[in-house]
Amino acid sequence: MPSPGHIALVAGLVSSSYFTFGNIGAAYFGVMPVTARGQTTLPVADRLALWEAFYGVAKTHMASSTVTAGVALSVSAYQASAGPLRSLLAAGAVAGFTVALYSIIFMLPLNNQLSATLRANSVKPMEPEEQQRVLDQLDQWRSMHKRRIALGLVSWVASTTALLASDPIIQFVFSIDP
Repeated sequence: MPSPGHIALVAGLVSSSYFTFGNIGAAYFGVMPVTARGQTTLPVADRLALWEAFYGVAKTHMASSTVTAGVALSVSAYQASAGPLRSLLAAGAVAGFTVALYSIIFMLPLNNQLSATLRANSVKPMEPEEQQRVLDQLDQWRSMHKRRIALGLVSWVASTTALLASDPIIQFVFSIDP
């Protein structure tokens, strides 16, 4: 029977995987590349609407997955014996919580500005200066989003490494008969 620490570790791995690879997929293969300069001929208002649709779905999924990773890796670190594994798990937990804080402190104001611009321009077309500002803000959002992905990778690497180094996995691998 796995220990609570190992169950938490698996939960941390699953949630950090969802956060990290879901965001990598969205950033490089999903809707977000379509909003980038030079990638499409879509009008700026349509790009902003695509961003809003992505954000509307992702904010719940990604926030809950990174907080779940932070909590799960914290529990796993608490359950681990002192040493490098505990430190690694603690670093992964801190990274998971840092994603949430970074998103709230730095990205939420930008997200709110983009959403407000979309609402304001649903009744009138965007002026060229406003289109430029929106493109600049979407560029800024993508840049900040890459930092979140990097922090998510820290949680994922920590949980993957810890799982591979954990006793149940090692016992399982060495108990397999060739």
